[in-house]
Amino acid sequence: MKIILTTDVPKVGNRYEIKDLKDGYANILISKDVALLATPQALSKIEAKKAEIEKKKLEDMKIFEELISSINNKKIEIKVKTNEKGHLFKSVSSKDIAEAIKNITGLSIEEGLIIMGHIKEVGSHIIEIKKNNKKGQCEIIVSKI
Repeated sequence: MKIILTTDVPKVGNRYEIKDLKDGYANILISKDVALLATPQALSKIEAKKAEIEKKKLEDMKIFEELISSINNKKIEIKVKTNEKGHLFKSVSSKDIAEAIKNITGLSIEEGLIIMGHIKEVGSHIIEIKKNNKKGQCEIIVSKI
């Protein structure tokens, strides 16, 4: 029986894949709402949904490329509280950097895309922003308030 998976099923396949399975197993997956019978109507709906997802991925990547081009090799200043020796009371996080980037560019960035080490001192630090095979970098300048 041909079915369309509506979610990822371990050892069977990924979401929106068409599989030809034994009737009993296919019926179990259909009864658990993780698959649909592969009718022509269901196939056309799935193809439309796949196209929509692909379009969204392309839009997201375009926005990310715009973000990279706007901050690539630029300096972003973050002001923080420090002690007399210049050590920070708390380290600068990817959330702090994402907020600083949003303030400068107006574009939001997911914190998970920011690749950085621990920033615990005043000074200049290089961070990388990476998504799939696209990446950029900028300099974070941490200074006292």
